[in-house]
Amino acid sequence: MIRRSLKSFISSLVDLGPRKRRSPAQPPVDSVTIVGLMDGDDEDGRLLADIGNRSGWNVVLVDTSSDAKAALDQAKAPVVLCDRELLGMGWRNAVERLAGPPNQACVIVLSETVDTYLWNEVVRSGGHDVLPKPLREEGVVRAVRLARTYWNSLARNRLASGRIVATS
Repeated sequence: MIRRSLKSFISSLVDLGPRKRRSPAQPPVDSVTIVGLMDGDDEDGRLLADIGNRSGWNVVLVDTSSDAKAALDQAKAPVVLCDRELLGMGWRNAVERLAGPPNQACVIVLSETVDTYLWNEVVRSGGHDVLPKPLREEGVVRAVRLARTYWNSLARNRLASGRIVATS
């Protein structure tokens, strides 16, 4: 009896799974643009570019927050990976600027030191997550997919509430 109840419960969860339908305002996953605010000549920059090639992402590597903002404005990119060391002491301002309106990108800070304090500060500044350096492919893919999902849900909510107008 317990086995039958458990099987019934599990089959009901499958029916509640995510739907494959996309909103017209959502670009397909393979056209995602990721902005990497990092030194493109270092190992992490090369790894991000390689991951982008394998995942079908358009990866734009820039080395200043102004260039990252310009890339966001041009590409409507949902995710920015920021190297904390490249930004120096001004990483909070860069996160606030890149995560703020109009793009409201999900900013992921890359840092050699990752702890609860840094994660709390990143989130408090408007960022999305923190990834440890050196980068590992599975961590980058997971973080970008989660950020992309979050960004899509925000975009859907803004579209549904009439705060933005869908463009093609």
